[in-house]
Parts: sequence; structure tokens; C-alpha cells
Amino acid sequence: MRGVLQLPVYRRLLGAYTLNELAWSIGTLALAFLVYVRTGSAAGATAFFLCSQFVPAIVSPLIVARLENHTPRRVLPALYALEGVAFLALAWIASHFSLVPILVLTTIDGIVALVARSLARALTASVTGSAGLLREGNALANTAFSVCFMAGPALGGAIVAAASTSVALLVNCGLFAVMALMLATTRGLPATTPDRPAPRRRVRAALDYVKGRPSIRALLGVVWVGVLFYTMSIPAEVVFAQRTLHAGAGGYGALLSAWGVGAVVGSGVYARWRALPSRRLIASGAGALGVGFVVMASAPVLWIAIVAAAVAGLGNGIEAVASRTALQEEVQPQWMALMMSFNESMLELIPGLGILVGGTIAGVAGPRATLAIGGIGSLIVTAAIWVVLRPGVLEAEGQPVLPAAPRVNYPKDNVRQSRRQRQTSPAQSQHHQ
Repeated sequence: MRGVLQLPVYRRLLGAYTLNELAWSIGTLALAFLVYVRTGSAAGATAFFLCSQFVPAIVSPLIVARLENHTPRRVLPALYALEGVAFLALAWIASHFSLVPILVLTTIDGIVALVARSLARALTASVTGSAGLLREGNALANTAFSVCFMAGPALGGAIVAAASTSVALLVNCGLFAVMALMLATTRGLPATTPDRPAPRRRVRAALDYVKGRPSIRALLGVVWVGVLFYTMSIPAEVVFAQRTLHAGAGGYGALLSAWGVGAVVGSGVYARWRALPSRRLIASGAGALGVGFVVMASAPVLWIAIVAAAVAGLGNGIEAVASRTALQEEVQPQWMALMMSFNESMLELIPGLGILVGGTIAGVAGPRATLAIGGIGSLIVTAAIWVVLRPGVLEAEGQPVLPAAPRVNYPKDNVRQSRRQRQTSPAQSQHHQ
């Protein structure tokens, strides 16, 4: 891991990424708990998660296609600063509670956050891939994410309990200000290529690119189905902690923090065995998720649910970084930003469906039923991953990505050209993958 930390640009990106995930954890817990307590129903929590994830995913790829034309040193700080303003407004509204303005601002912030995350991940892949350190960089970033996912809910719950939701949201405002300043003063960020098609044409071309790569379709298919099942638990967990276990905000924060502890361990597992085939890593992560949810669904007391959440978090820590790294290894650099955007959007859209289904089941049959269905579905997906991602499906297993290449004006022709290159020059094609 020391090699990737010797890259100055990566260190700045890692710092911003870490603070971003910390702010996300604090803000999500504070707002979700506020909406649930004030509305008193699972429907309120479901509406919050839909606005923060589902709606932003619909529009973010077009925005990414437009913003990737601009200098990262200007775009990313501006996006983080805009998030800081959004949380400042949310902090004021939280003290004068009104559901509709909170949902509207949550939607706006979700759009900005999703665009920023896609651009930052593509940028990080370019920086680490050019040095042949993609898996090392992703392992370290995932560890930082997991630590924040563990500490963020606990910190958010403590701030809400000791002060108020508004104070927690003001803390987020300060974190985004630091992130904006950090990246605004970063030198050496990879440059962009201004000669690109219009955003809509660029998005259509990226979809054509996916259609022409069976390995990418297979990978995304099984991963996205898995996401559908394990995100069913999101609206159920706050109800599970509040009503079923009678644990309050502290118990909800403990469940999320336990998940984070497991994710930290999972990140360590990935870092230690990152050279293993992606198929094995992704399947083991999905299996741990399934086991964790099944045990949580039957937990009679809080501590058992906490242990189960840690097991599920361990699986999430492995599966998330393994699947994202496998995707980055399969995608050619000139498509990286949009592929990250598509993936991030689907990882928001699909959870939106999962949240909707999970919230419905929680309202009708209770949170335990929701957790059980999510767990069984995750175990079925584990078996599917082992079959669909059989050896040879992922073409670029373990191969580093190259630095970002110039964009093309005629994407469909580029797809055909890429196919010809794979046929006539296998060695060159393997490097690009």
C-alpha cells in the first residue's frame, strides 16, 4: 500500500473521498432519523431514501457527460462547495421542520453528490491505473470508506443525541468546505480532453460500448441484482431498531457502526487477498451479506443483530470494492467517467427499487420479514455469481487500466474499431482492458 500513497494527487483525492463518506454517513443518519421521528412511519423514511438516491440517479449521467469536459480542479471543488450550501440550508430547515423542503433539498444534494462521486472515482482510477496500482488504490480507498461508515453513524448519533440534527448538518457543511479547499489547491490532476461529443450523444455511445462488451454486461448484471436484495434492508433497519428492538437512535447508530466495523475488516480481507480472481472475491462478499441478513432477521436482542450486521458489513466491504475494481479493469480509459456514472446511477436506482420494496414489506409484514427476504435473495445471487462469472468471462482479470485516453467524436465507429483491434492485435487489446 505504500506505493500508492507515494502519489501526491492520490493522497489528496483519498483525503477528499474520506471526508465525503464521513459527511455522507453523518448526514444520512441525522436526516433519516429526523424524518422518521417527525413523520412516525416507514413511509417517511422510504420517501427520504428515494429522494436521496433514486431521483438523482436518473439525471446524473447527462450531467457527468457535460462536466467531464471541464477541468477537474475546478469542477470537483465547486460540487463539494455546493453540497456545503445544501447542508447549510438543510440545517436551518431541520430546526423548522417541513418535510417537502427537506425532500427537495435532499434530492438536489443527491444529484450533486452522485456526479461528484462518479467524477472522483474515474479520476482516481486514472491516477492509480497509470501507475499500475489500481487494486491497491481501491483497497485503501475502500478501507477509508469503511472506517467512515463505521465512525460516521456513531458520530452522527452522538451529535444528534447531545445537540440536534441541525448541529450534525452544520458539521457536514464544514466538512464539505474543507474538501472543496483541499481539491482547489491540488496540482497535477489529470487534464481533460475538450474535443468530445454532445452529452446526449456521449451517453448513447457509452451504452453502445456496454452492449459490445459481454464481460461488462455479465459483471454488472449479477452485481446489480445483488444490490436489489441487500438494499431492501435500508428502510427496515431504522424501524427494526426503533420499534422491534426498542433501541432508539443509539441502537440504530450501533447497527450502522457494526456494519462499518465489518466493512473495515472486509476491506482488510480484500487488501490482503486482492490478487485472487474477482469472481471468488465478489461471491464471498455476497454470501457474507446473505448470512448476515438472515441472522439479523431472527435476532431476539440488539447484540445479536449487531454481530449479524458486522458479518453483513464484512461481505459488503469485500463485494463493493471487488466488483468496482473488476469493472474498472474491464473498461477502457476513455469510457471510465461515464461507466462510473452508469454504475453509480444504477447503484442508486436499484436501491431505490429495493428501498421501495423493502419499505412496503416492512410496512405490511414487518422489518424481520424484509431482512429475511433480502438475506435469502443475496444467497441466491451468490450462487449466480459463481456460475455467470465463470473463468474466462472477465477478459481483463488483474490487468491494470491505462491513463485516460482522448475522447472520440464518433463513438459507434470507435466501438467497431475496438473490436477490430481485439481481433488483429490481442496484445495491445489486453493492455487496454
